[in-house]
Amino acid sequence: MRTTYGKIHSIETLGTRDGPGLRMVFFLAGCNFRCKFCHNADTWTETGAKRVSLEEIEEKLSGMLPYLRQQHGGITVSGGEPSRQTGFVIALFKLAHKMKLSTALDTNGTCPASKRDALLAETDIVLLDVKASEPRLHRWLTKGSLKTVLEFGRLSAKNGTPELIIRRVLLPGINDTEKELRLLTSYLKSLPVRPKVELIPYHRLGAHKWKALGKIYPLENLKPPTSRQKQRVIKFLRQHGFKVLTGEK
Repeated sequence: MRTTYGKIHSIETLGTRDGPGLRMVFFLAGCNFRCKFCHNADTWTETGAKRVSLEEIEEKLSGMLPYLRQQHGGITVSGGEPSRQTGFVIALFKLAHKMKLSTALDTNGTCPASKRDALLAETDIVLLDVKASEPRLHRWLTKGSLKTVLEFGRLSAKNGTPELIIRRVLLPGINDTEKELRLLTSYLKSLPVRPKVELIPYHRLGAHKWKALGKIYPLENLKPPTSRQKQRVIKFLRQHGFKVLTGEK
């Protein structure tokens, strides 16, 4: 039998921020975006990644099952961008389902079109990062196209499964303007099901990684949102009928 391997940057054994319940979070190596606020810039390439087999992961999961099954927990793949290793993620999610664990995909939505259906068929929860809602702003922030992100969201919401949660890292004065919020809610209302929105306050905890990599941190002067700024966005989204989740990332 052919062994399936993934290139993994790191594993968080008992995560509580990336999906419901307790979760084992796999941070996969490699990303096609270059987000100016990225707190995991060390996952952009496969440098230093460990080649891990499904058998190794199954053994690791087996010892954690009593904890991971609490409150409908399971596994989450993040990164980096996990859909760059779609074959591995699909195999990993199938393993998780065999072990009666839920699966969550934290993604920028750029999965290759030919593999989207197969990936979503094994995904219980999509955590879709919509960094910005205006195409030029999105490209400035990420160096990537917004169009593919929105298409992936539409496909995810098509049948109501998997559950879709739209994530946004809140960047004060950048992607929390009235124009941005109106564009975001317009997109969300266009979907066949109404997703939850998770707001993640911008922080600078990953800035030191940029320095360690010899890179200049682009948002050096940006401060985290104040409580008032966060509440303004929460109020706007709730007034438009959306359930708002809050968390840190």
